[in-house]
Amino acid sequence: MIWSYRAIKNPLARRKWLYFISSLVLVIFGYGLYRIITEGNVIRIALLMTLFSLFIFLYAIITLGKPRYYLLDEDLIIYKPFKTKISDIRGFKVDEGNLVIKLDKKGILGVKTLYFERIEDLREAERWLRRRLDK
Repeated sequence: MIWSYRAIKNPLARRKWLYFISSLVLVIFGYGLYRIITEGNVIRIALLMTLFSLFIFLYAIITLGKPRYYLLDEDLIIYKPFKTKISDIRGFKVDEGNLVIKLDKKGILGVKTLYFERIEDLREAERWLRRRLDK
């Protein structure tokens, strides 16, 4: 089974990316303020911060709108570059309000959360996971 989602269409993924981008902006603008206080070259730093802002907002637009793909294979759940073996999954929780399936798995790396754009894809993935985990 293959499906795609975009972060802008999923409430939990959108919130995650917006927190990341906001923290990035706060850190860099804090550093810019520090440089203004210590150096005093306001025009140069203001121009650099403006350029940085444009790049960050472009990055945010691209990141939120980019389609991301999941693949549920016979033995693996693949979300590039992460892979999780079905045998490593102990269980899962379905959150239909946020269109998310959270996997309870062994290990640190791998796919931990499955995001969806449509409720039909979520229900189909839930049925697929139940069949695989019942075996």
